[in-house]
Amino acid sequence: MQQYIAIGKIVSSQGNKGEVKVFPLTDFPERFEHLAEIYLERDGSLNVQEIEGVRYHKNHIILKIAGVDDIEQALMLKDHYIKIPEEQLIPLAENSFYIHQIIGYTVVCESGEKLGELKDVLPTGGADLFLVQGPQKEYMIPAARDIIVEVDRESELITVSPIPGLLEL
Repeated sequence: MQQYIAIGKIVSSQGNKGEVKVFPLTDFPERFEHLAEIYLERDGSLNVQEIEGVRYHKNHIILKIAGVDDIEQALMLKDHYIKIPEEQLIPLAENSFYIHQIIGYTVVCESGEKLGELKDVLPTGGADLFLVQGPQKEYMIPAARDIIVEVDRESELITVSPIPGLLEL
């Protein structure tokens, strides 16, 4: 089954000619310039749309979507996620992962102690935080190179070396 990945979210209209303002959910916002079509998703419904134009304004992407020609039509798209098929993802460097690829992995310490399951990755502006749900406790583990020892995609296992006191927080 085809998997679609969110790369942006429509947050409002832009102007009165049907453009929409998009908050990027990607580290590669320039990718929008190379897309001919996108998939809009809200409430489980997925609809393909053609892109007519892309420009940037501050930290947002301004899109002109075919057939959306006025402010009312643009406002109807608010809160839609912009998605692309997974095979259109930009390849990452070695030892880099897309968040959706590692959610659900088991997180263990180097000692073998199982901490739980990776539930989410929270961006912080610095090192992201891994949100790990254990049987009794939730852990927030910085996704720093000196703490994340290994991500084993084959075993779906993340091995960590937490600094002293981190697991007690």
